[in-house]
Amino acid sequence: MRVTFSEVQQEVKDISLMISSSNEIVPSIFSGFKRMLLPVSVYFLFYLLCPFGEVFDRNLWLGLGIMSVFFWFFISLFLYGYSMLFSKDAFQKYKVLKLYRSKAKSYYLAWNAVIIVAGMLSLFTIFNVIALAAITLLATILLAISFSLDISRYQMSAVFGAASAAKHKMNS
Repeated sequence: MRVTFSEVQQEVKDISLMISSSNEIVPSIFSGFKRMLLPVSVYFLFYLLCPFGEVFDRNLWLGLGIMSVFFWFFISLFLYGYSMLFSKDAFQKYKVLKLYRSKAKSYYLAWNAVIIVAGMLSLFTIFNVIALAAITLLATILLAISFSLDISRYQMSAVFGAASAAKHKMNS
């Protein structure tokens, strides 16, 4: 989907005005929790299968398991706290939100694919749970950086659009 900088600026202005005059309830921080169920379930399924792999170290397995719980809790809060900020019709109306949603879905699918590959490696190689934890962590960081770089191309126009909306709101 192609979008111009002026479209980004205008749509962010419209979205900012929509949010500033909205009477909708602010979503809970856990509102997007259901979207985290797939990657968390896949990860912990492979984690629970690791003891049946070739090499198994119980202390390492338990330690990485405890760290994984905190990792997934943090990722859940960080990634999906804003997932319900806009209404469903806003995603249909604005190209910027459609673009953001499509990019987020692509990165989400890539992330799940990496977790599945890491899980398979953990079951069929001597690296066991280390492969699962390390590859998942590394993929999370690299995909987050890629997503940030991908989205940042639209930031300046979005900043100007939000500033224009703030100016419009103050003048009215």
